[in-house]
Parts: sequence; structure tokens; C-alpha cells
Amino acid sequence: MTSSPNWFASRDLLAISPDGRQIQMTLRLGAPYEISSEEWACAVAIEGLHGPISDIHGIDAWQAFQLAQNLLAQMLFYFVDDGGKLAWPGSLEPIELGDLFPGVRFQQ
Repeated sequence: MTSSPNWFASRDLLAISPDGRQIQMTLRLGAPYEISSEEWACAVAIEGLHGPISDIHGIDAWQAFQLAQNLLAQMLFYFVDDGGKLAWPGSLEPIELGDLFPGVRFQQ
């Protein structure tokens, strides 16, 4: 994990646990950074819902970023699959995973 990620994308959401508890969370993706000529990494976080996540590694910046984004999608899929719900903060308007991650296929 980088000591101070260069976050370049974030989104605030509300997670509603199966027991009705509301959790403010922020999804974050960091700018990919080069580790070597054949390895890149990308910081990723789900602040408020999940503890620290190790940076995601790939063979280039594109792959590291795509894997990090897919990890966020998969982790939120499991949260929803376990009975959780996602909503916009303030309005409590529901959010579908497909709206957050268009084109991503969710797998159990």
C-alpha cells in the first residue's frame, strides 16, 4: 500500500446493512503508479465499510486500474448479495450496482 495515495476518483455513498444500520462510505481509486518496467499498482479503498486494502498490482497502469475498479465492484456486490443496500447520501435514493459499474459482470 502506498504511504499517501494519489486519489483521483472518489464517490460518497450510503451503505445500509441488513440490520438497517446506515454507514457513510467513500469509494476511492488512486492513480496507477509504476513499480518496475513490468509491474504497476493502484490504490483502492472503501472507507467506512472496509478496512485498509492492499494496492492492486498489474502488468501495466491499465490493468492495475481495471483490477482495482473490479475489486470495488465485487466487494460491493458481496455486500448487496448478503442483504445490504446502497443509496445516495441524504436522499436515501437506492443505487443499483450496474449504475455504479456499467458493463461489469458480477460473480458470486
